[in-house]
Amino acid sequence: MLGRINLLNYEKCYPSRLKKFFRADINYHTYDQFIPNMKNTVVGNIPPEIIALFKDNKGKQIKAFQNALSDTAKYLRGCYKSAKEQNLISHDFNDLCEDLSLFENSVSSIVTRRLEGILPDGLSAELKYIGRGVWGNVFKFSIKNKHGEKIMHDKALKVYHDPKCKIKGISHIQNNYAEANFWTFIKYAAGHKLDKTQFTKHYISDVKSGYALTEFIDSGIEQTKSPIDFENIFGITYMDVFNDPINNKLYDAGGFVKDNRLSTSGFIDDKIVRRYFKKLLFRNSEKELNKVINDLENKIANPKTPHRDKIQRALELFKQKQNINN
Repeated sequence: MLGRINLLNYEKCYPSRLKKFFRADINYHTYDQFIPNMKNTVVGNIPPEIIALFKDNKGKQIKAFQNALSDTAKYLRGCYKSAKEQNLISHDFNDLCEDLSLFENSVSSIVTRRLEGILPDGLSAELKYIGRGVWGNVFKFSIKNKHGEKIMHDKALKVYHDPKCKIKGISHIQNNYAEANFWTFIKYAAGHKLDKTQFTKHYISDVKSGYALTEFIDSGIEQTKSPIDFENIFGITYMDVFNDPINNKLYDAGGFVKDNRLSTSGFIDDKIVRRYFKKLLFRNSEKELNKVINDLENKIANPKTPHRDKIQRALELFKQKQNINN
């Protein structure tokens, strides 16, 4: 007689890292279901100027710097919450008026001490308060040598008020999780660096600690020369009308949503489909376009052509888009 077989308890499998998950899609409605189960909640990396300072054990030093950023975000969030509770501020840290510089100096000293043993001797951190948005506070983050000279272009440190903020109908496109998701997606989907596009450069986000580090937008930032046509290429619409670009740069990754008019999936989420879609989209004349269409139709007709189904989908999406525009 067979012995009794116990039923197995299955645990839901989650990816161990967010990067692959965030590259594939945006606007997840299930962030709170899978992110708390992640082993690694960091996407991106610290600025290369800082990595270049590490001569030995770079991996260990990078991790230590990431942990310092995490602790900094938690501390700044605590300062904001405490100041609100004590009625020291009503809206943001600018309410401190003449005491703002004292706050900035104090925070800069604390972060500098936290970075001791991580950064080489003689370097210090400086944080200047920039302002408050709906979802977080932004600080200008600088690293200086003993002569007061900056070793890198300033970065913007965004500290979210509540990393786990849940607002029905909004949290999938705004706040910590959604913004880290979009930064990761657009960097990968663009296929090139964002420096010359309308997006500021994103370095790192830690969705557990609730911060994002991007390039600080000022006159010294790389100018927008090759903007990404994200509406036509990816089927994404920017809905946040409250965040006007600074120096023609978009600094906030919240408010980007899938445009369901382009396809049933909401937007083009496949890299190969996008590649052929762009071949069709960026043509200079109708004659040139027809040549590309004929070439792709011949590829589709050949059963030996790799990715025939994806080429077919790109062609269908392009024709669908033409019908919408007409």
